[in-house]
Amino acid sequence: MINKKQIIFFIVAVLAIVAFVAIGFKKSGEDIKTSNTSPDGTAINPAEETDKVRISEKNEHYTIDAVYPKVTSDAISTYFKSYVEGEVTQFKNDTSWVNDVGSASEGMLSLSISYEVVKSSTVQNYIFSESSYTGGAHGLQVRRTFSFDKGGQLLSISGLFTNGMDGLSAFSKLVQKELLKRENAQSDWIADGASPKEENYQAFVVTDEGLTVLFDPYQVAPYAEGNIDIAIPVSSFKSIAKPEFWNLVR
Repeated sequence: MINKKQIIFFIVAVLAIVAFVAIGFKKSGEDIKTSNTSPDGTAINPAEETDKVRISEKNEHYTIDAVYPKVTSDAISTYFKSYVEGEVTQFKNDTSWVNDVGSASEGMLSLSISYEVVKSSTVQNYIFSESSYTGGAHGLQVRRTFSFDKGGQLLSISGLFTNGMDGLSAFSKLVQKELLKRENAQSDWIADGASPKEENYQAFVVTDEGLTVLFDPYQVAPYAEGNIDIAIPVSSFKSIAKPEFWNLVR
């Protein structure tokens, strides 16, 4: 039979366990809260870079040198990892023909992926540059960007405008106007490659001054023109710009 002392001991033990668990939960919550803040207490963008990861591979047929960022958010880090590994896999598929020609392709083929970080007050931008040669007259140069807001949300260009795709339509007119000012500009290339479609504006960078669009060779001009970047100041489209991305005075 349980006496009074045993009951009191049991109650004290239960209270001690509850207190221990509560302290543990509190400590865990504090760790989560501080993990996304800098020492001065300001919020850290989940896409803030913390390290680099490199993929290097070389054989008798090709060389691969690719690098991608590791960031504060594990989910975003995994996203970058999947993107770069996917490009490496695609390169290997595109060069599988080397097994049939042997030494004829020795040392010719290559894949290089690098990136740079461009920050604004509200957005963390990553610009990936990919250069590859899989055979043919010349190699391929591609740039792709990934822009994340303060909450770690991946942005699309239409998401930067208050009126979505209508905003992109208005913005594309500004871009086309600037492209047509270029020497040797070809209107047919520009009308197609800079038309208001999301796929034409996949590479962009949000800055405090405005929005820069990156066009790769062949998109809005012949290959010889190379990369073309068009920067549009936010003052030119502030009536449709989302205020959370720019410091706007209406």
